[in-house]
Amino acid sequence: MSSDIASLEALLDKQRQEFAKRPRIRRLTSVSAKSSVDAQYLDDWRRRIERIGNIHYPIEAKRNKLYGKLRLAVSLSSNGYVKEIDILHSSGVRVLDDAAIRIVRLAEPFQPFPAELSKEVDQLEIIRTWQFISGNQLKSQ
Repeated sequence: MSSDIASLEALLDKQRQEFAKRPRIRRLTSVSAKSSVDAQYLDDWRRRIERIGNIHYPIEAKRNKLYGKLRLAVSLSSNGYVKEIDILHSSGVRVLDDAAIRIVRLAEPFQPFPAELSKEVDQLEIIRTWQFISGNQLKSQ
């Protein structure tokens, strides 16, 4: 009986340690960014993406008048570097999907997390809808 309890306590301790090692991740969308720190970071991120995206708008999309929208999830580390990029919903146009990923990489690194945010999370997952629209412009919502 005593060895069973010791075994269960050891297992519980191991599970606690594993749980403590898990990264603290916050998902940000335009709707979820309620705190001023989240909202400001998300707005700065969006403006940087749009600026870089409009400078590096895909030439093939300009030439062939390709437009569309896609949904992208970008995971950032607290130092502002990209951990992962996932296309959640494709535009249906490979050139635009590839361009969105390329634009994120060109815009990297982003600002490190503000101190207040770093206290709470290790990673941010930013989910945005990207629109490649007429006039060769990129908009992020």
